[in-house]
Amino acid sequence: MTRKRFRPVLLGLAASTFAVLAGGASLAREVTVGYLGLQDDPRYQPDIVYTRIEIAPAGNPVVSARMGIEDLKMVSDAVDIQFKLDEQVGADAESLVAKVKDMVAGGENFIIMDLPGDLADQVAGQTKDLPVTLINATAPDDVLRNRCYPNLLHTGASDRMDADALVQYLRTRNWTKVLVLVGPLDRDKAMAEAFKQSAQRQRFDVVDTREFTLATDPANREKNNPLLLTGGVDYDVVYIADNNGEYARYLPYATQLPRPVVGSTGLVSSEWNWTFERYGAPQVISRFADLADGRHMTGQDWSTWIAAKAVVTAYAKARSEDPAKVAEYIRGNRFKIDGSKGVQLNFRSWDGQLRQPIMLATNNAVIEVAPLSGFLHQTNTLDTLGTDEPEHKCQ
Repeated sequence: MTRKRFRPVLLGLAASTFAVLAGGASLAREVTVGYLGLQDDPRYQPDIVYTRIEIAPAGNPVVSARMGIEDLKMVSDAVDIQFKLDEQVGADAESLVAKVKDMVAGGENFIIMDLPGDLADQVAGQTKDLPVTLINATAPDDVLRNRCYPNLLHTGASDRMDADALVQYLRTRNWTKVLVLVGPLDRDKAMAEAFKQSAQRQRFDVVDTREFTLATDPANREKNNPLLLTGGVDYDVVYIADNNGEYARYLPYATQLPRPVVGSTGLVSSEWNWTFERYGAPQVISRFADLADGRHMTGQDWSTWIAAKAVVTAYAKARSEDPAKVAEYIRGNRFKIDGSKGVQLNFRSWDGQLRQPIMLATNNAVIEVAPLSGFLHQTNTLDTLGTDEPEHKCQ
């Protein structure tokens, strides 16, 4: 008797559940994630010298954003949200700001910015009052982290994070006497300044700071001779800040003293390296290579990939359809994301920077991953990399 009454109830529940699921599937939300890049971005143009040697590997990281959304398709399907990427480019600050305003007017609440630091600063500053979260994926400039724009997050590592990772390694090797070489570009000087701040934190001895140029006239050619540039002083290691890499590639094995070279060549710090072999990284690298015609996955590719994953994850876990609630969640302590680096990642409250390990690698091998053992922090060892909260000042 009980069984006869129970079966119709089960059938009724099954039918109603199916109806709800079917209705939900037909009403799946669509969320558009913005992607804003620079037209003809020089960072992604093949830079080939007369010998046909590639200095800066070309490759727009937009493919990584597409991959980040695709990688979490099962998650987005489970919460009935369909994500798509709106890829836009602008030629200058004015057009980029106009693009952001149009994207926000079209309902986009998260925009991944793939812009050089100066343009990212201008765009974020002029759109800080809009209901949108900008995610800086590729500009390492520390000044961006000090702007304190309320709607700006960073998935790319800062110059200071890269420098702290290198300094931690040098400290473990007891290579604390450093000769610093600096190129002529503003980016070169920013990198060198970040390294000096890191070196000061660990009480290093910067024995000298010397400048080089890329000029080929006889006077500068003599001045730029690596033997002369690195001579007349004692040091354990040479740090070189050369954003373009043109001078740095000639420095290893050419110094006056037989010493290692770090910074822009030799041992390099970055968010990612294509030779990383742990925590599911080979699968990530393989998927990227398939999508990018065999290109190696760089740090900028990783930080763009994780930016897209962060947005999808926030929507899936915020338990709210309100974009403001999603934005609040992505900044909160409950937000965690896997970046195939062995630890859960989230954003710092004081500067919007994504906490993350930093890889120290040669051109074909990861040597160490920072933070290194022995470098401790009162709350989170990842905060030994980059500007810590007591040091942070808004500008």
